[in-house]
Amino acid sequence: MERNQIDPAWPNALRWFLAQALTSFTPWHFITEASELAFASRAFAREDVSGGAVFTFARRQDRDDFAGLLVVDGRISDTVVCFHPVFADSSQPSPRTWNIVVASFEDVFAFVAGQVIPDMKEWALAEDAAEL
Repeated sequence: MERNQIDPAWPNALRWFLAQALTSFTPWHFITEASELAFASRAFAREDVSGGAVFTFARRQDRDDFAGLLVVDGRISDTVVCFHPVFADSSQPSPRTWNIVVASFEDVFAFVAGQVIPDMKEWALAEDAAEL
């Protein structure tokens, strides 16, 4: 992501990764454009039992797992939630009968340490770096 595309209103932890082009952590990948995962943010708003909102900044490549920063009072917070939406038919009201949030982290650094690094290690045990 180009530095001029990094919104100064985003938490410093996210900006820290993006400014250094630290965006690919197979199987997790961070955004390269601000709106590229907006579809997942819309799914969260429609499906999550809390009725909340997120700014989605990462996606796991092998499944519909996403990471987003909670939006609180209209502002993007430091809190990261990992979520798995079902992308149900958007023409029908969502039943919101289950929590699509599978994990929560204090900030992007905690997300990387607690979710991304263990997932990377798991992949590294099964796939050679030459195959990336």
